[in-house]
Amino acid sequence: MKQILEMKQIVKDYANCRALDHVDFSMKRGETVAIIGPSGSGKSTLLRCINCLNRITSGSITLNGETFVDTPDGKAAQYIPDKELRRICAQTGMVFQHFNLFPHMTCLKNICYAPIKVKKEDKAAAEQRGRELLELVGLASKADVYTAQLSGGQKQRIAIARGLAMNPEIMLFDEPTSALDPEITGEVLNVIKKLADEHITMVVVTHEMGFAREVADRVIFMDQGKIVEEGAPEQIFTSPESDRLKDFLSSMLK
Repeated sequence: MKQILEMKQIVKDYANCRALDHVDFSMKRGETVAIIGPSGSGKSTLLRCINCLNRITSGSITLNGETFVDTPDGKAAQYIPDKELRRICAQTGMVFQHFNLFPHMTCLKNICYAPIKVKKEDKAAAEQRGRELLELVGLASKADVYTAQLSGGQKQRIAIARGLAMNPEIMLFDEPTSALDPEITGEVLNVIKKLADEHITMVVVTHEMGFAREVADRVIFMDQGKIVEEGAPEQIFTSPESDRLKDFLSSMLK
């Protein structure tokens, strides 16, 4: 399978810390990658560099064959012009911890807003696609309901449908269940599992070890801004090589 994403030697510095330390990360089309690790390890930062919510300090990123940031020798990272950058970043869909839905819009309008406004899609076609996505996430009956009336799990499923509405090349999930009560976490994870079964290309930052083990094609463990270990789920969870990963997994099982 073709590489859809290549990140090479990614460094992300903030004023007083290095969030990403020469990270190399790539993935194939149709692959589901789970990123695990302690808080502050760089997981979410890596995710947000893919869609340019965070800009890197140095390194290069290529998405779907197009390099949108590179670093000439001895210089800072250089991004392509904003118009082109927006076009490439529109190939990603992002699902956040806290939904980020428009409370003054119905569920269907939340889903259709970007395709109509950004991609200039026909309203009727966008709404038809929106209803199909509501069906996919199990919320077909909520099309005309305002998002403020939904449970947290329902809001997150609407957020997933909204991300899919742009037909992205890659879906990014930043701890999509961390703001949810444990009893409704499963309904969101089941939707993501369904997408994995359909070979939607996904990167999922998660604290749900059972989900990562069951659904991911590959698991990456990060710590202190570096990828410490990566491999098939069975390898990572049953035969970890590094002491740091062993310690992390034992702490998660307590």
